[in-house]
Amino acid sequence: MDANAYKYWAFVSYSHHDAAYVSWLQRALESYRLPRRLIGRETPLGPVPAYLKPVFSDRSEMPAGADLASTVQMALAQSRFLIVVCTPDAARSEWVNREIIEFKKLHGEARVLAVIAAGEPHASGTAGQDAMTECFPAALRFSLASEGRPDGTALEPVAADLRPQGDGKRLGMLKLIAGMLGEGVGVDELVRRDAQRRAHRMTTIAAASVAGMAVMAALTTLAVHQRTDAQNQRAQAEDLIEFMLGDVRKKLDQVGRLDALDSVGEKALAYYAHQDPSALSAAALGQRSRALHLIGEIREQRGQLDQALTAFKSAAATTAELVARSPDDGQRIFDHAQSVYWVGYIAYQRGQLPVAEDEFHQYRELAERLIRTDPRNVDWQLEPAYADQNLGVVQLDRGRPSDALQSFTAVRDTLTNILPKRPATASDLAEADGWIAKAREALGDFSGAVDAQHARLEVLKAMPDATTGSRIEHQMANAAFELARLDLYQGNPLAAEADARAAVEQAERLAASDDSNMFWLSESCFDRLRFAEAELALHKPDAAAAQVERASTGAAHLVASDATQLNWQVNLVGVLLAGEAWIALAQQRPVPNAEMEAYLSKVRDLNASGTRLNPVQSEIVATVELLSGDELVRKGHRDSALDRWNAAEERLKVWALGSNYSMLTLLGRIDVRLHKLSEARTLAARVEASRYRDPAYASLIDELAHAAG
Repeated sequence: MDANAYKYWAFVSYSHHDAAYVSWLQRALESYRLPRRLIGRETPLGPVPAYLKPVFSDRSEMPAGADLASTVQMALAQSRFLIVVCTPDAARSEWVNREIIEFKKLHGEARVLAVIAAGEPHASGTAGQDAMTECFPAALRFSLASEGRPDGTALEPVAADLRPQGDGKRLGMLKLIAGMLGEGVGVDELVRRDAQRRAHRMTTIAAASVAGMAVMAALTTLAVHQRTDAQNQRAQAEDLIEFMLGDVRKKLDQVGRLDALDSVGEKALAYYAHQDPSALSAAALGQRSRALHLIGEIREQRGQLDQALTAFKSAAATTAELVARSPDDGQRIFDHAQSVYWVGYIAYQRGQLPVAEDEFHQYRELAERLIRTDPRNVDWQLEPAYADQNLGVVQLDRGRPSDALQSFTAVRDTLTNILPKRPATASDLAEADGWIAKAREALGDFSGAVDAQHARLEVLKAMPDATTGSRIEHQMANAAFELARLDLYQGNPLAAEADARAAVEQAERLAASDDSNMFWLSESCFDRLRFAEAELALHKPDAAAAQVERASTGAAHLVASDATQLNWQVNLVGVLLAGEAWIALAQQRPVPNAEMEAYLSKVRDLNASGTRLNPVQSEIVATVELLSGDELVRKGHRDSALDRWNAAEERLKVWALGSNYSMLTLLGRIDVRLHKLSEARTLAARVEASRYRDPAYASLIDELAHAAG
């Protein structure tokens, strides 16, 4: 057929279940303007046009009352290409198979193009794969044999993979366009031209060198204020936002540049600020919520929890509205689940554990709804695992380590099953091992905790980007940090020193890569304090003091940035003050009593406001109370010291029924000071029966012996 005889550039064949996805694809294809330098180039299919439109999809092109079969047959005959949107639903659709067969009869095999939107290609014929996830229809996988049946030679269709783990939407669409232009335009050239055009469309995005933000601003202004060609302008602007929130963000996440990510989120929100929310489509509202998520995440990493919570609550209101509009739409449920998670996470960081647990239970329920919408969707299968991990963390902090271990084990089981289908989940699997280690430690199983941390490191080291991905580097630093603590608990300060040094070196590299990332600075400070603890156990007070001084500088910066972040205000400052006090005692100089008094006063204010400390925070505060009481005794204020020790005892007794041997040791030392020697001996016996041999336990034994005369 002559090129001029074709009415449509392409016919889109798809399952009705994928209508929303096809709507995006048709709009993206028809609104994409070919690069100016390519327009008019001669190809075997004719000169390259400015636009590849119109594109036929039978739900939008079919006139009312028309005969379905004849309409589709005519459209197939008048289409240059057939685009098959491949999903498990499409693979099982008799109608999609019939459309492929009819097109092949008319035009042959070569002009059938595939795009993978969900599922797995060739899953039905691959060992270890679930046949229900097959996304290629039979008519696509086999050539036509006699009588037009799709049971001829097996084919290997070349497909654009629109999934996040594949080409992604943008690159996948460019591959599809290159296929529609034929041999005259290669995909590499099209991608290069597209990148050059984008370079003129965006201004520089920090280290990622993503240029052209200014053009997006112009596009957004045009989309709002101009009537001429408004639909195309809006489509291009929203495609650019999708590119920024997807491909650009993915690249910037890998290097951890908060300044660049901030620019992406702010530009996206600026676009929507000029539009009436009630006039936005569901897709546009979804983009707006993801932009708010990005802004909130950046604020959270910068320690600005109030601003982060505002962004997340705004996103939650939007995503809740989208779910109300489409209660069975998996993407809408997923977006709302992320909003709920972040609201819960901010509550967790502020020590509002009951609120956090309620939010995480809601997140878990949304994850189950996702599975019901599409049980074969691997992305949806991951969400219950993430929800279980969040719940496990809160259960651990609320003193329920057995519940937490059960939650974390469920996470690991789920991720182990998903790993063959999604290798990138290895980092999540490693994180689950880390939490299993924490739960086992809380149950007194130090050997199991060490094994889990080593299993975590093995998973991380096997990942191909183990030396380049910031998330992987952070996990490796954290594993070394946890091993250093477990080394000390088991009475091995030399091993603790080596592990702590490794943790500091890795954390420092991350912190130096972006000085605006408060999370990495925080991790670096904690790692230095653990290093100092190991040095002190090896009787190196000067080396320990150097590490504490470095941590003190970072801690001051963190505390000044956000007064609501308990991990810094309670955990970090408390560990820092205890470290300074232990070093001062080793060097026979005064401890920082005024700073400890100010810290304890702030904790009392938090308690009065209803904030309930978790076990880790309770132990940190009780340690400062013990040291403050010791200093008051040295100054002759025994009654005030007794107040400190009684407060510490009450604080720890709440959690003393479990197997937290570090806490039991601390409680025993406090009971010695309160002359409750029988209770102290009982606690010491419980610790003696375990494998806990931290230097603090030796101090408890010495103090008991001294008290006994």
